Amino acid sequence: MAKNQAVELKPQGCSIDLYYDDKVEPYELWSIKYELLPTGVAICTFNTPHNMNALTINQQWETFALLEHMARDDNVRVVIWTGSGDRAFNVGADLRGDRTIHMPKHIREKYLERNMGPIKGNFVLNNQTKAFWDFPKPSICAVNGMAVGGAANIVFCNFHDLVIVSKTAQFFYPFPKLGFTPELSSSFIIPRIVGFAKAKEMMFLGERFDAEDALRLGLINKVVEPQSLMSEAMKMAEKLVHFHPDALRFSKKIINQHVRNELDSILEQEQEAILASLAATGGPPNVGKWMKKKEAWVKDVKSKSKL
Repeated sequence: MAKNQAVELKPQGCSIDLYYDDKVEPYELWSIKYELLPTGVAICTFNTPHNMNALTINQQWETFALLEHMARDDNVRVVIWTGSGDRAFNVGADLRGDRTIHMPKHIREKYLERNMGPIKGNFVLNNQTKAFWDFPKPSICAVNGMAVGGAANIVFCNFHDLVIVSKTAQFFYPFPKLGFTPELSSSFIIPRIVGFAKAKEMMFLGERFDAEDALRLGLINKVVEPQSLMSEAMKMAEKLVHFHPDALRFSKKIINQHVRNELDSILEQEQEAILASLAATGGPPNVGKWMKKKEAWVKDVKSKSKL
């Protein structure tokens, strides 16, 4: 989770279409770089290296806009999502970042009417989780670096159909240190992939694990050398382009559908758990203070037990 001070964003030099009230309006992206190749492969790159590509409010809005733009554009056949640089794919929640939103307010209001926007106070990213699950085209996640908390869940929890990871990437869940609990459907998805004991180890202890660990646990598809990440992701995408889009669309829908039917309930319960935990713990500042006191107490008890 990023704690960087706000840095002024700059336009990415690429535009997409925003849709509202039967109107189409061009919009220049500020947090995500977008490119559509002649092959039909679209590349979305989280591109705010000053905060390690954290989930800022502007990035979230642009993610919704991109998902709708790409779903509507028949020229888009397959999507690759990645991050800029080699330090981080995305470090999750931006705790003290820039609150500026570049998408016009009147358009954001229309998107929210379709549940295509972030909800204030919703820690489980309810709408964004469902928007990824419902995106009808094949999506590949090319993880170039660290993925923390919610960003790790974006990698592991079926936001994407295939996941290819740089050998140098690392993952971890800092939730217990902050007073948070599993979110973005991870409370349901992760235990059913890795088993309940391993899922609790990951979520409770908050220890880092690497790409090879994720592969061994069945959380990702492939590990590659850093310099080969995008070329390998592109090979995978171009292979998918050769298949009939409707066959892929209906295959994706039916594979997702059984869990998708339960997703509203899962996310609702996750939100309730986070709110209860934050109320009980006081959230990140109080949890940090509590842990320091507990650490000192344990140290004192252990030293006395040696007497």
